[in-house]
Amino acid sequence: MLRQIIFLSAFFLFTMPAFAERVEVLNWQSLIPKSEPLVNPLNNLEISVRLDIEYLATVHYWFKTGQITKVSTEYEDGLELEHQLKDKKIDFEPLIAEYNEFLDEIERRNKTVVKELEGKMVKIPGFALPLETSDTAVNEFLLVPTVGACIHTPTPPSNQMVFVELKQSYKPKNLYDPVWVTGKMKIQSTKQSVVYSDGEAGIETAYILVGTQIEPYQEIIEIPPLPTN
Repeated sequence: MLRQIIFLSAFFLFTMPAFAERVEVLNWQSLIPKSEPLVNPLNNLEISVRLDIEYLATVHYWFKTGQITKVSTEYEDGLELEHQLKDKKIDFEPLIAEYNEFLDEIERRNKTVVKELEGKMVKIPGFALPLETSDTAVNEFLLVPTVGACIHTPTPPSNQMVFVELKQSYKPKNLYDPVWVTGKMKIQSTKQSVVYSDGEAGIETAYILVGTQIEPYQEIIEIPPLPTN
C-alpha cells in the first residue's frame, strides 16, 4: 500500500505540469504586430521647411475638425505661411497630402493587434492605473507601459494599453504600482473613463486581460544554460 501511495504521489508530481497551461511572458513590444518601419516623407526637406509643412498640416486639420475658425490666430498664421511657401516656389499641397497619409498610417498601426494572443495565458509587467482614485481594492484597472501614462504624459496607443479584469480584488499602494499580471488575453477594444484629481480622460484599449494573479514587479533574470563539454 505504501508503495502505491509513493508511486501515485510521484506520478502526479511529475505529470501535473504537463497538463498545466503554458504561460507566455510578454513585453509591450509583444503587443505590436511586426511591420516595416515608417519613414516621415518630409525627412528629405530642409528642417525649417519640414516644420512649416507639419505645422500647416496641423492647422488644416484643426480647421477641418472645427477646432479653429477663419478668425482664429492659427488660421491666419496658416494663410501667411502658405504665402511664404508660394514665394519660395514650394508646392506644399502634395507634401501635406503625403504627410497626412503618413499620420493616418501611424494611427492605423496604433490600433492593430497581435491576433495570435487571443485566448493565450500570458504574464506581462506594467504599471497599474486604477480607473478612479480610491483607497479601496479594485477589480478593474488599466495596465500601462510607463509611469504617468494617461495622466502626466500623452495617452499611449490603444495597442499599448491593457484593460485588466481581476478575479480577486487588488488594493494598490500607490497611484501607479509596477506589477506582473498573469491571466488570459482577449483581443477586444474597450473605452474606459479614467478619473483623477484634476480631470478625466477617455481611454481606448485594444486588449483585455482576465487576470488570475497579480504580484509586485520583480525583474525576471534569465539564468544562462550551463556550458556543455
